[in-house]
Amino acid sequence: MRKRSVYIFLLFLSIIYTAFSVNAEEQTRQIELSLQDCISLALKSNLSISIQRINPQIQDSLLLMTKGRYDPSLNFGVNTSHSEGASQTFSSSQLDNQKSNAQSYGFGITDPVITGGEYEISLNSSRSKSDSNVHPAYRSGTVFSINQPLMEGFGINLNRAPISIAKNNKDISLLRLKSQLIGNLSDVQDIYWELIFDIENLKVQESSLKQAQDLLNLNLKLKENYKANMSDVLQAQSAVASREADVLIAKDAIKDSEDELKRITNIIQDDSQWEMTIIPLDSPSFEEVQANLQDSIKTAIEKRPEYKQAKLNVENSDLTVMMAKNQKLPIMDLDGSLSLNGLGDDFGEPFSQVGKAENKSWTAGIALLMPLGGKTDKGNLKRSQLEKEQDLLALKDQEQQIISEVRSAVRQIDTGKKRILATTKAEEFAKQVLATEEKKYALGLSTSYNLLQFQSNLATATRNRIRTAIDYRKSIVNLYKSQGITLEELNINLGE
Repeated sequence: MRKRSVYIFLLFLSIIYTAFSVNAEEQTRQIELSLQDCISLALKSNLSISIQRINPQIQDSLLLMTKGRYDPSLNFGVNTSHSEGASQTFSSSQLDNQKSNAQSYGFGITDPVITGGEYEISLNSSRSKSDSNVHPAYRSGTVFSINQPLMEGFGINLNRAPISIAKNNKDISLLRLKSQLIGNLSDVQDIYWELIFDIENLKVQESSLKQAQDLLNLNLKLKENYKANMSDVLQAQSAVASREADVLIAKDAIKDSEDELKRITNIIQDDSQWEMTIIPLDSPSFEEVQANLQDSIKTAIEKRPEYKQAKLNVENSDLTVMMAKNQKLPIMDLDGSLSLNGLGDDFGEPFSQVGKAENKSWTAGIALLMPLGGKTDKGNLKRSQLEKEQDLLALKDQEQQIISEVRSAVRQIDTGKKRILATTKAEEFAKQVLATEEKKYALGLSTSYNLLQFQSNLATATRNRIRTAIDYRKSIVNLYKSQGITLEELNINLGE
């Protein structure tokens, strides 16, 4: 991972250096990029990928928040009070002015448990002094209390469900990131190969234009010698004009592909860099790829992040339905407490009594709350069940979509190989036909129309051969994308 990061950083610096280390008066700057360069740049700088990388961190924070519901809490309190007023004693009918002071403190720990309840352990101590008592009174006590739902809110699986959903959501965010990476890096490869096609197509169109210009020059000379007529000249001029338009269209296509590649790799640092010319370093060499349909479908079902995401959605729906069913139950809580108390004339005496458990008390009880009607809980359960049904249908639809995409991708591979052979032969035949027609034209046995037509046929055949080679490379990209193995084929770890 560190080596890849260093490589990407150095590559990024080299691109910036290349972009700006040109002559200030030079109008068109150039940058050479391999396919691997573009992939590395997209990994580092593509904005869509950068946005998606944040989502797993957000879900990780939400998971931490969900786990926090089971964190214990510490409570502490201090209190002081003073009172005074008239008071009558048993030994006297007179009203005496009595004063009393009290101080107390307490602290405890409350800890939720995975069954849905919670327990608390607390320690309390107080000191009170009044005019009627010579010595202050000290009281201390330890209380252990527990609350446990018995119906709604009860169960380990039930109370772990929010954590399980949060974990699944984090996994879903990682799968979405993987899907984004696969999509973007597949697009990078497609755009790169499309740029190569556009560059090669421009060469074809320029060659076809030159053929028409050569024929026009030849016909002008022949016309001067009365060996060609005005129709031959006009036909050549028309072909020149038409092919000049084709060259302009081809140049525009190159600029469009360059802009797409600059955007998806995010190499633009200022507006002037939009004018950079990209020189691809790779060529669409033939790579034999064997694709077995059943093996490819099996791999896609195992690897496609969209399918894994759909399965996790179903799992979350199951958990949501389980929680909704539990919410329909009556609320029945078990409450209990045990107190150990002590009383004395000094601070330490009550604690010694607590330790001996000489003064103790306990309580236990059950509280029941049964809502009447329960429309809210019924509606919530129905909604959860319908959402689960949606997720199940979405899972099945995703499976069928994956199978359809894989079948198409495998067919493209098989068809692509045959197309390469066919278009290569077609180009060779078009070259032979044009060469023959040129010889006939030189002997006056053919016409400008026929010669121009065969020139156009050769340009089309050459263009088709290049198109087929590029399409085959793109079909390989599409095959890996449909199987969900793009990152593995590019040796990219999701953690990078």
